[in-house]
Amino acid sequence: MGRYLSLTTRLSLIFSISMLAIWSVVSLVLIQALDHHFARQDQTDIKGRIILAENFLSAHVQGNSQDWSVLQARLSDALSGHGGYYLQMTDLNGKTLVTVGPHSPAHMPSTPHSQSPSQAGLNRPLPVPELLPLAESWTENGIRYRSMTEQFVLNALPSVSASTGLPDSVLIRVALDTSYHQHFIDDIKIGLAWLTGGIALVSVLLGWFASRMGLTPLHSLARLSARVTANRLDHRLPLAGAPAELHGPINAFNGMLDRLEDSFQRLTAFSSDIAHELRTPVNSLMMQTQVALAHPRNAEEYKEVLYANLETAERLARMIGEMLFLAKSEQGQLGMQPQPLALADELDELLEFFEPLASEQQVRLQRRGNGCLLGDKSMLQRAFSNLLTNAIRYTPAKGEVRIAISSNGEGTTVTVANPGPAIPPEQWPRLFDRFYRADSARQPVTEGTGLGLAIAKAIISAHGGSLSVQSDERETCFTAWFPTGSLAATT
Repeated sequence: MGRYLSLTTRLSLIFSISMLAIWSVVSLVLIQALDHHFARQDQTDIKGRIILAENFLSAHVQGNSQDWSVLQARLSDALSGHGGYYLQMTDLNGKTLVTVGPHSPAHMPSTPHSQSPSQAGLNRPLPVPELLPLAESWTENGIRYRSMTEQFVLNALPSVSASTGLPDSVLIRVALDTSYHQHFIDDIKIGLAWLTGGIALVSVLLGWFASRMGLTPLHSLARLSARVTANRLDHRLPLAGAPAELHGPINAFNGMLDRLEDSFQRLTAFSSDIAHELRTPVNSLMMQTQVALAHPRNAEEYKEVLYANLETAERLARMIGEMLFLAKSEQGQLGMQPQPLALADELDELLEFFEPLASEQQVRLQRRGNGCLLGDKSMLQRAFSNLLTNAIRYTPAKGEVRIAISSNGEGTTVTVANPGPAIPPEQWPRLFDRFYRADSARQPVTEGTGLGLAIAKAIISAHGGSLSVQSDERETCFTAWFPTGSLAATT
């Protein structure tokens, strides 16, 4: 059933159980401390009564009196104002000389074998003299007693001699009925029990209130999540007033909303761009076909129209293929076949292929440096081909496209730089978006699909690398970096 409890209920129970556990420990320590205090107090009082009995015994013996009932009467009178005390004197042979209890008559004669209610708490065998003095504690008839037994040597007194007929030593035991203390401790326990119940109730209420207050940001998060839709992604959860423990989840949730909003904006822009990009060739196909069918034409004219339609259809097919490639790259479904590649040889092969296009536009191509790379040959050739095509297309006549390869312990870098108009820094991140062209900063271009740089970035990212751009008044430089240890290796 625990898994169905709400988080507020769980926190309330945990708080209540913790409070009760702490209070139980405090109560136990308090009871133990009281019991220990009363034990020390009882032992001190018992010791005082033993000293009193020794003084009375010493005075009685030094008066050469052998009437123990007189001593018993005196001790009974002395202890009459102190309830709960029991006193017993015996000789070493076990003969009872004096017995005094809370209710014993003041002049009751003492016999060796007499027992009365006044002897409660004293019906225990006396310890042997070698163990004295001895402090004891026991429970009898539901009453807890504490006692102390000491030996008083009569022969040590100056006025006592063996001819007096008195015993050599007397064992003095004083026992105390601790019922009064026990009743007090029991009352404390009852009070603590009631207090524990009150603390349990208060802790549950406080735990519930604290949990509700502490979980308010989570409730706000739930309400905010319910309001988030594809058209309402601008809501954010504030950090003000939230506990420090929830700052991480709140930041993560707000970050997720930022990414979702950015993704939806990109998706919206992409949908608009793709509709625009596809509309142009489709309209061209429709218009050319309508013109061809408007009037009868000869075979040669129909053939020209079909060639034009074929060129447009090929552009459409190329665009669709590139879009499918990007979709696979986002899903991590590119089937790469990595192999060791000499970048200098691969790029030289590409430069040889692009030489006619560069010569036609009066652009020079230059490559320097070398390095090795572990990657998919066809994909990397496609990525660098897109970068070269882009560089040649925007390089002015008599300009030079420079390719540089370098390697170090961290990875391999390939740069493709070309002169031309500067691209504003705010447009650099968007250059790798689909169908985006910085037409305001560069020559207007219509023959491309607008997906070349996006494909190049996807391929390089799939190899564990990164693609970035920097541009100023002198040149624009694209930098592809491949880390060492994954798909990149030093020369």
